[in-house]
Amino acid sequence: MYRIQKGDVEAMRKLYAKYKNLLFGMILSVLKNREEAEDCLQEVFTQAWEKADKFDAGRGNVYSFLVTMTRNKAIDRTRSRAFKDAGKEDHIINDFTLTPVSDGNNPHENLELSERASILRDALQRLDKKEREVLYVSYFKGLSQSEISDTMDIPLGTVKYRMRQGMIKLKEMLVTEEL
Repeated sequence: MYRIQKGDVEAMRKLYAKYKNLLFGMILSVLKNREEAEDCLQEVFTQAWEKADKFDAGRGNVYSFLVTMTRNKAIDRTRSRAFKDAGKEDHIINDFTLTPVSDGNNPHENLELSERASILRDALQRLDKKEREVLYVSYFKGLSQSEISDTMDIPLGTVKYRMRQGMIKLKEMLVTEEL
């Protein structure tokens, strides 16, 4: 990111090549529309280029920086598309899947994406069920904390607490895994 902060286009190309499929899979799982997900991914990397100076290695790694940016963009898209009309749903996540999307041309990349997804799935399964549920609904359904509170009929403070605790635990698990 430091090279990107200095305007290094080649560093941006490498960043894109490394994370494009993983982030695209995340966006697609929220938006459920390939064309819109492609547009959103482009916006994420444009924003990463423009806001590279906001990256602080002391607050997290590049992966976390990009995932947070991606999640926020996808949520913004869902709100602009009026996803709120979907109504209350049952958010049981026994069938949880995380499948990063690959262009299929690079077996090494496919293996790396598959391994990352497996590590993340395992880490999520080790979380308390209540923490896992709010994180799942937030990141993979694109709901805000307020929407989670309304949809799952739990207090907003409880949603915030569960998300925070879940994120702390995930960070501890994933930092050792170097996701």
